[in-house]
Amino acid sequence: MNKRIYDLTTSIKLFLDGEGYKTDIVYDGYEYPKERPLITIEQMPSNLEYIVKGREAVEVINRWQIGLHASNQVERMKHQELITELLTFKKIPYYEIDKSISEAIGFFNVEITGVTPMPSDDLAKHSVRYTVYFDVELLTVKRSC
Repeated sequence: MNKRIYDLTTSIKLFLDGEGYKTDIVYDGYEYPKERPLITIEQMPSNLEYIVKGREAVEVINRWQIGLHASNQVERMKHQELITELLTFKKIPYYEIDKSISEAIGFFNVEITGVTPMPSDDLAKHSVRYTVYFDVELLTVKRSC
């Protein structure tokens, strides 16, 4: 089964929604709501490595930046710890979105490669205040059909 980036991204969103967080996927023109805490998921550049002659198999590292946007510093630190534990220890249900978002067809784990709290230079910018970003990766192998 080749995992598709749209299915993976949406599966992460549904997983975090299921854990009680309002979660949005960031897209061009996305406007941050004022509701906090809020989690955003943004796809980052991926890597492909051809591991078999004839390109029968390709190793793909999919990356996301998951942002936690809180109302204050204490809330940010509290939820930062909870989200770190969720992404580190829980299996994420995998959904093929065009088929069903109610029945998972498998599970996957992600790896946190970095956690970056963001200072806010401009207090008027609510979208970046009390924010921490998790850099997350998933290694998959795609095989030719």
